[in-house]
Amino acid sequence: MADILFGVVNPSGKLPATFERRPGDNPCAPFYGRDWDVEPKRAVYGEGIFVGYRGYDRKGVEPQFCFGYGASYTTFEYSELGIAPDTASGDLAVRVSFTIRNTGGREGAEAAQVYVGARAPSVPRPPKELKGFVKVGLKPGEAKRMTVTLGPEAFACWDPGKKAWVVEPGAYAIMVGASSRDERLRGEVRR
Repeated sequence: MADILFGVVNPSGKLPATFERRPGDNPCAPFYGRDWDVEPKRAVYGEGIFVGYRGYDRKGVEPQFCFGYGASYTTFEYSELGIAPDTASGDLAVRVSFTIRNTGGREGAEAAQVYVGARAPSVPRPPKELKGFVKVGLKPGEAKRMTVTLGPEAFACWDPGKKAWVVEPGAYAIMVGASSRDERLRGEVRR
């Protein structure tokens, strides 16, 4: 612990959850205590697919600490986003490539996250959904090219009317960042 506090070791960790500023900011806050007096062992999950960072994004609420937030003794730069192909159909996968450079003075690891957001969905969907990530260790000044492959399932959503997973045709935003709120690169692909 002392090595982390004094900067001998770079923690390079990321949060696996979102922490609200106030209890009422949490997407499940409207469901706190509901039915608790009637059925004490029953939990109500009324936020549906808008759990965690998805709910904060939907409500436009800034959390105290977002999903994927992490502290580091170094800094990272993202650049050179590549999306291939930029139009994909059927079972064709999409490769999202980008370069990460350690721009600080310490060795460290970065967990880059790739999010997908449907531009005009016909069913309710979060503005963005985590669909891939990659972690890389870099020395000061070092850069590496990273690739995350997104299969058709990365673009699919459950259609309650069809009772099936579907990939709707249209434009999808591809967002690459250091956390759910720290977007560094953005592009688009059509399915």
